[in-house]
Amino acid sequence: MPRFRNVIATLFALVPLALMAAPSAAQSEKRIALVIGNAGYQAGALATPANDAGLIAQTLQAAGFDVVGARDLDQDSLRRAFRDFLEKAAGSGPDTVAFIYLSGYGLQLEGENYFVPIDAKIARDADVAAEALRISDYIRPLAALKLKAGIVVLDAARANPFATSGPPLAGGLALVEPEPGMLIAFSAAPGTVGPEAQGPYGPYAQALAEMIREGGVPFSRVFDRARLRVNDLTKGAVVPWHASRIDTALVFFERAPDAPPPAVPPEQTAAIR
Repeated sequence: MPRFRNVIATLFALVPLALMAAPSAAQSEKRIALVIGNAGYQAGALATPANDAGLIAQTLQAAGFDVVGARDLDQDSLRRAFRDFLEKAAGSGPDTVAFIYLSGYGLQLEGENYFVPIDAKIARDADVAAEALRISDYIRPLAALKLKAGIVVLDAARANPFATSGPPLAGGLALVEPEPGMLIAFSAAPGTVGPEAQGPYGPYAQALAEMIREGGVPFSRVFDRARLRVNDLTKGAVVPWHASRIDTALVFFERAPDAPPPAVPPEQTAAIR
């Protein structure tokens, strides 16, 4: 199972450190993350998930997260990665911030969201539950741990090549309500899909990494800004979505004392364009 714990040379360079400060050593929370990029699907390969996952992994590492990263996981490896992460979260204590980022194919069926392993064989809608991982099976146990915060990002709202016979699958991901203490984010609004990226990175991963690096921005505002940035990058073709029930004030990076404020708030920039 290939892993990317170290810096990957092809990733975007970090923004100048004058704009932000690493999380204070005195902060009480422990930060852990699971980052997965599935690209080498038997049903149709994807161009960007491995790069996207690498970019997010590096960004979270810089923000003080203990990151476990993997790519191109089959069903057994994917389930094991989730089980291991839940065990790690359970042993980390209540002051833990847990972050899960999944890039690849996502599906919805009967109001549930699924993440697809690379070896999935989904000829009909009835195959989804057996061949893909139901996200709620892992979010609910994570929420039950009553951690400081849990964040689950599905960069997986793509047009998919599955269920070619029988009733077609509904497009995109299903609207869900986060559990208390959780934030759920999609790369495109519920029921919609984004076009495949032409460059080495998808617009959502690029925008999220950029906004995470903005010092002093609360978690939920990071996702607000990422939505606006994706809308800008895709010229309105994609509008990400998130919902949060995190009450604790948290930031990825502290803003350095001498860092200049943004010249124009992102909301105003979006309104001008």
